[in-house]
Amino acid sequence: MSIRPEPWLILGALLLGLVTAITNPDSTSQALRLDWEAISPSRDLTYYDCYDGFQCARLEVPLDWANSTDNRTAIIAIAKLPAVVSDSDPSFGGSIFVNPGGPGASGVSFIQRAGHNLQNFVDKPSRRHYEIVSWDPRGIGHTTPSSDCFHSNLMSRNAWLLEERGNGGLDKGLGAIKHGLSMTKGLSQRCKDSEDQHGDAMAYVNSPSVARDMVQMVDKVDELRKREDTSKHDEPHLELKKRTGKPEGDAPRLQYIGFSYGTALGNYFATLYPGRVGRMVLDGVVNADDYANGPGWLSSLDDTDEILEQFWRGCHEAGPSVCALASASDASASDPKGRFWSWVSHLDEAPLPVVTSTGFIVTVTGNDIRKLVGATLYDPVPGFKSLANTLHQAMRGNTTSLITSMLAIGHIPDLDNTCSDKNRTAPLSFLPEAHFAVVCADGDDITNKDAAWWDKYVHRLMDKSKLFGSYWANIRFSCSNWPFRPNLSFKGPFKTPKAVPSLTAGHPAAPLLFLSNRLDPVTPLNSARAMASDHPGAALIIQEAMGHCTIGTAASDCTKMIVADYFEYGTVPSGETICKTQCGPWDENCSGYPTVDVNRSKSTRGQFRDGSLSSAMRMFPLGV
Repeated sequence: MSIRPEPWLILGALLLGLVTAITNPDSTSQALRLDWEAISPSRDLTYYDCYDGFQCARLEVPLDWANSTDNRTAIIAIAKLPAVVSDSDPSFGGSIFVNPGGPGASGVSFIQRAGHNLQNFVDKPSRRHYEIVSWDPRGIGHTTPSSDCFHSNLMSRNAWLLEERGNGGLDKGLGAIKHGLSMTKGLSQRCKDSEDQHGDAMAYVNSPSVARDMVQMVDKVDELRKREDTSKHDEPHLELKKRTGKPEGDAPRLQYIGFSYGTALGNYFATLYPGRVGRMVLDGVVNADDYANGPGWLSSLDDTDEILEQFWRGCHEAGPSVCALASASDASASDPKGRFWSWVSHLDEAPLPVVTSTGFIVTVTGNDIRKLVGATLYDPVPGFKSLANTLHQAMRGNTTSLITSMLAIGHIPDLDNTCSDKNRTAPLSFLPEAHFAVVCADGDDITNKDAAWWDKYVHRLMDKSKLFGSYWANIRFSCSNWPFRPNLSFKGPFKTPKAVPSLTAGHPAAPLLFLSNRLDPVTPLNSARAMASDHPGAALIIQEAMGHCTIGTAASDCTKMIVADYFEYGTVPSGETICKTQCGPWDENCSGYPTVDVNRSKSTRGQFRDGSLSSAMRMFPLGV
């Protein structure tokens, strides 16, 4: 855990409030307070205090790992939440790197809101404690060069978003597809012009390059720890050295949690550098073969509509006192479901005009409602009751909550501050181009496909999901005229040799651990099973819950214990293991993730997701 007003707005969609981030600087105020330019980039890792309890660094790496004569560099922005114990403490477990997915999501922003909870999830008090590290991958956030085709011209960006919203969904037919193809061609030209003016980025941001950066980061963390140990005249803890350090003849190993697209990135890393894997947890598993090959993204929606069916069943069973869409006269779940789809069909035929409190005119379509509902499937525990109330009010003519929700997840832009904010130079944390650049570089080249081909592609996804198929087609549609091809490419197969705990070169130190909810709207259980089958000894934990990724969507002591034991011992259960959860979306006082009290009432430091309507959807299609 992409979104925006229509095709393009939805392409990089699920952006954690893309438009909100553009027009409301306060929404990213924590990230904007730090002047990253004041941190000197270095080929050696040097941390500086930042973000009230975190540490930050800028690591210089080659822009082109495939060309040793190319002197250009990328500067990777890294943020770390230190362990609650010192590095020399016997309970110190080393660094766990975390990627929040996207592709295109900022790890620096993610660790600020999720770092404490992730640390709480993996730590064993008085026994094992970890530092949590994340980073802005190439082209993203505070890492430079940036995949930004508009830079400080927010008016131009919002004009593009508005025109794409006006085109409607790709399911509207060949006319909408042809218009969309024209828009992708225009964006491609804009991005090429930006590259000519601001420097190269787009050809060097794909997953093989990021995986190589991860190797470098692991090496530099190891070097830094050795420098600090030498300065303190203290030997590194032997157990840590065995698991993540450098035993005789071996290189330091990665400890990693990847969410959503982060599982694909983890799969690239494990396949390309199996001898550098220490511990690897992949949560919300992307089918990497489908991601990297063919038309792409066709395996994502196996469970989507079934979660919506569970929504209707749960709503009916909970009754009108809990679910606002239910009625005491309903005979079955088909009754609220039928009322909903009838309303959506009416909006398809006659969009609803709404004048916002600031005077903007918005037309609400059935496509808007489908995307809003699809967004909520990412995070049912905080989202289902809120969604039911929002839809109930909207169906009765009160659209206030609906418009607020659409604004929050970027389905419609709030342009109030565009003019006053146009000269702000700080980088935006959420850019659709950053998403496009990775997706298009990792996938096959599809720039030669005509409107008829795309029409078939759209309908293939709509056959998968009535709710989300049209939206999902926009992800690969963003590549229909993408002008950049990667300097590095890898298409699989995604597999590793057998794990060897004694740290044999070329082998992972532990089997991979895969996590999946029983029903996931965009990374279905089928994908987790397919990916786990190609890694000898890998385990799959199936959490009896709905939503995107297990950690953060539903509290489960079972899942937490298995993950914490895995990081400590490197052992996994045999085959598939079922984990129950404490509660579900219609239960009272149910929380998807127990937050950590960090005594900062105005901070987001204790949050994994923000509890509002689908924070996952407000990021990227494969992000949390």
